[in-house]
Amino acid sequence: MKLKRLATLGAAAAALAGVVVPAAATASAAPAKITFTWWTWTTNPQNVIANFEKAYPNISIPKPPEYGSGGTFYSKLTTALAGGTGPCVTQVEYDHLPQFLGAHDLVNISQYVSKYKKDFPSWVWGQVSQNGGVYAVPEDIGPMGLMYQPAVFKRYHLPVPTTWSQFASDAVALHKADPKMWLDYFAPNDADVLESLWWQAGARPYVLEPNGTWKVTVDGPIEEKVLNFWGNLVKQGAIKVDDDFTADWGHHIADDYYAAMVGAGWSPTYMVATYQAPRSKQRWAVTQMPQWVPGGHATANWGGSTNAVTKDCPSKDVKYAALFAAYINTSKSGLTIDEKPATAAGGGRGLFPAALARASIPQFNAPVPYFIGNVNALFNKYAEQVVTNFEWSPWDTEFGNFVTTQMASAAAGKESWDKALQVTESELVSYAKSAGYSVEG
Repeated sequence: MKLKRLATLGAAAAALAGVVVPAAATASAAPAKITFTWWTWTTNPQNVIANFEKAYPNISIPKPPEYGSGGTFYSKLTTALAGGTGPCVTQVEYDHLPQFLGAHDLVNISQYVSKYKKDFPSWVWGQVSQNGGVYAVPEDIGPMGLMYQPAVFKRYHLPVPTTWSQFASDAVALHKADPKMWLDYFAPNDADVLESLWWQAGARPYVLEPNGTWKVTVDGPIEEKVLNFWGNLVKQGAIKVDDDFTADWGHHIADDYYAAMVGAGWSPTYMVATYQAPRSKQRWAVTQMPQWVPGGHATANWGGSTNAVTKDCPSKDVKYAALFAAYINTSKSGLTIDEKPATAAGGGRGLFPAALARASIPQFNAPVPYFIGNVNALFNKYAEQVVTNFEWSPWDTEFGNFVTTQMASAAAGKESWDKALQVTESELVSYAKSAGYSVEG
């Protein structure tokens, strides 16, 4: 994928004021009755399905199985696809798309969805495209920012950091002033956020050369700079080591351990609001990511997903599966569900939609619990500042397994952070070669 700056919002919003569907797949063209499966880990999928079935009553979609998310979900999906029993449509994160493309698990749906290219940021559309084909419809994205508690910064007379250097100074000063609080945490179990921090710094750990060879520089100078930055703060005790998206981590957020957290467009819901204790007095705001170059505005993307049509979808159903993937991610009614709170009462998925029309939905400007200001409007701005040349590799799962093992060892003081990256690169290159790829480290 080659990333580019976003298109302007106004034209896309106007184009999506009504519901547009692929010309090759219309309600009248659907057979008397068709049923296909969809796998997702997002909240309230039954509302997504009901909205689609209202528009297309001849198409029926059962409620998705509850397979969790992350590694648990991908393990189930990989096993099902290997056995020829995969779903017709599945949710896949951007960083995992190359893995499934390399295994020939996804169908080229360009003839049904290419007309939607204009409705998404060009850098996002690039992530679902390969060699002239389109293999998924973007669902949501995660432009990055810094979430922080203004009252805490004011209490300890700390400037809101605009550079990583200031971030480090704040971290040391805050923990010295209040040993029970940290500026942020470092999660040795999270390879995804590490890659996003590399992305923001301008690193390119994976580059596919024109001759088909992959150049891997996981222990390159920018990658080392970023990891050593966090490693030094861990060594000083200024940043807490905390495995994210675990029960303990959630309790730490509720117990007000952190004055700030690096986050993404989905983070106010899934990293802050979800874990607040009853009657919590925490109040958060969002600002630009700290910069490596003073005065810069670089950010990256963390997370976000797509909906892809798999090889196990019957050929007669592919165009309708593509219709479903496009409709739920571009129609006004679909985007409304995306943006509604991901609670039983909210009835939505709590996403930051990838579609440029996201800002035309009234819910886009709705207040976010525990946050001040128009959070989505800020993340909308940061989405325009994503660094434009980052690529994913086909071995993101393996990279995650290798690097998290090494980061846990480094965080425990058993090896240097440089050594952690050296070992990770060696293991990753060996794996990629054994899988049949042409690789140079």
